[in-house]
Amino acid sequence: MPNSRRVRFRYKSSQDQVDILLEGTEDFVNSARSSIGITGAMGFLRDVSDPSGQYPPDSSDSSQLVSQGPEKILPGPPPDPSKIPSVVRTVGDLDLEEAVSGLGTSKQSDPDISALEEFVSEVEPPEPLSNPLSADPLAEAWLQLILTMVVREHGHTSLSISDIQKLIGEKVGKGEVELKVFLDRLWRIGKLERIHGGAEDHYSPNPSWLESH
Repeated sequence: MPNSRRVRFRYKSSQDQVDILLEGTEDFVNSARSSIGITGAMGFLRDVSDPSGQYPPDSSDSSQLVSQGPEKILPGPPPDPSKIPSVVRTVGDLDLEEAVSGLGTSKQSDPDISALEEFVSEVEPPEPLSNPLSADPLAEAWLQLILTMVVREHGHTSLSISDIQKLIGEKVGKGEVELKVFLDRLWRIGKLERIHGGAEDHYSPNPSWLESH
């Protein structure tokens, strides 16, 4: 059933010069947020409708931060734990590799950076992202391309800064410092995850960003 509750969403980042204000039904606001890549815990969502369903004047005093929302009633009867069949296994008896293989999932393999460099040098340049919030649409498109290869073809979830530099540094016209700034900005707005540890940081793509165009 459509959610017609009226809400106001605000996302502001002075550092990135981004200021977004959306107001309307919750379905509309969520759809607009998804289309511009502002999802998850980014920004603040406020309820601007009163209990009677009327919309109050445009005032921050009348809106309340929506953190939990009203309790939702699930359809159907309450769950009955006694009807859930138990599965008993001996500790340590589960073969994870066999179980994963049975699901049709390929094993993780180390990406061949040299082979990826050759692929990047031969492939046609990707279309720049159409997202209006992208500060560098072409660089994001190249980054999406190589991270998609690493995730889907090799089962890895991230790449190191040095590997990203080798693969697309020249393509996007960014030196080491510029690339770090570029990746850090994508991390701060939720498009990438930064992974600490080892000799250097790695970056992992947010699934919704990886699928965006």
